[in-house]
Amino acid sequence: MKTKNLIILFAVVVAVAAYIFLFERHRPTTDEAKADAEKVLKNFDIEQVQEIIVEDSSSSVRLEKTGDAWRLREPIDYPASESAVSTALGSLADLEADRRLPLSEVDPSEYGLDPPAVSISLRFADDSERMLSIGGELPLGSNRAVRVDGADEIAVTAGWFVSDLQRSVDDWRSRNVVDVMADDVASIDIRTDEDVIRAVRDGDRWQLLEPLEDVADADHLTSLVSDLNSLQIEEFIDDPGDLDEIGMVTPEYELTVVRSDGAGPLRLLLGATREVDGAAQVACRRGEDDYFWVADGVRKRLSKAPVLWRSKKVAPFDTWNAASLEISASGDSVTLGYDDMVWTLDDGIEADMTAVQDRLRALADLEASDYDLMQPLTAEMGAVTVGFRADEDEGAPEALSFRFFSPLSEGGKAMVQVSNRSTLMSVDTATVESNVGNLEALRPPPVAEEPETDE
Repeated sequence: MKTKNLIILFAVVVAVAAYIFLFERHRPTTDEAKADAEKVLKNFDIEQVQEIIVEDSSSSVRLEKTGDAWRLREPIDYPASESAVSTALGSLADLEADRRLPLSEVDPSEYGLDPPAVSISLRFADDSERMLSIGGELPLGSNRAVRVDGADEIAVTAGWFVSDLQRSVDDWRSRNVVDVMADDVASIDIRTDEDVIRAVRDGDRWQLLEPLEDVADADHLTSLVSDLNSLQIEEFIDDPGDLDEIGMVTPEYELTVVRSDGAGPLRLLLGATREVDGAAQVACRRGEDDYFWVADGVRKRLSKAPVLWRSKKVAPFDTWNAASLEISASGDSVTLGYDDMVWTLDDGIEADMTAVQDRLRALADLEASDYDLMQPLTAEMGAVTVGFRADEDEGAPEALSFRFFSPLSEGGKAMVQVSNRSTLMSVDTATVESNVGNLEALRPPPVAEEPETDE
């Protein structure tokens, strides 16, 4: 009997535990239920809202969600401020009733509901709708009366939320000029009256096509995209009037950014400048019809001379992707391979990891001080070839080969030719010497023998 009772008791415990796990844990706690009861909008899911209409006696604004983005549809068609929409919906979700009054016991006009000061219509993903009628500020405070979906009661609540919904059209508009990350850019084209700069991106590598063909300055281009993304609209120009006055007839800069995802290109024109409260602003046109003033920050980066958009680094690469290293100088040479986190010399001896990484890092960071030099008539100082690990999808990148030549005069710069660039460049001589010299330093230091002791 005792065993039978224990089995029955165990079954009851399991059933209760299963019930709690499957059902009770999804029910709101007492505090949650109380908080939900005080909400003006019950069962309100922000993520399901697809349309917002805000109307008052003098204006009407309609916003619509398309995909994951919000767009202002009326009174103009324009990208909406995601933060403004998020704040407005959050305010509605958090709205709590201080008091609830039966409609039969109050006069709606005394609470500013006949007619309402503000009306808000919400449409959801399932095409259901909800309507809020909001009265004006009540005497002796900023409270507002709210009637939801024509209910037979009104809720009196703090009126702070109205400012998040009753915005001007400009406050609903997005002030972002550009929304594109560097990894999403396929090419950048920059034009002025006399110059053209064109660069294309291939993975992490930027290639300059105009004004000459060479490796582009990836850091500068990435910073340019970052500058574009940080641009904020200071003032909208809905009626540009005389385009010559804002510098749009002959703009100073014309930028075209092509996206790698196939979306339409982004085109910006930068024209006249002005000063507002001590800060410089520049007139900007986006596409064909959007005109506005933005803070003048990006023009400084655009003003760089076209030939200086080429990479200062001789051949930048990720040192941790290196799989092999060959160095030759003065008739001596060494070959190393990288496997299982270890660099090994061609005779099977484990190399000095720090020494190898230092040389790779010096190569990757090597900067040119001059370009397009004449072919050297000097002796070769040495050569380095770096091989790389294979990518699962694209295979192994081409190896990089460096050939270093002695300076033309004592104390001058060394010269370098690299396999992925057609230009001959000058570089720091001491850096070259430390990279191709003293190959024995790549071997691990000898282990000191312990001195013999007399027993």
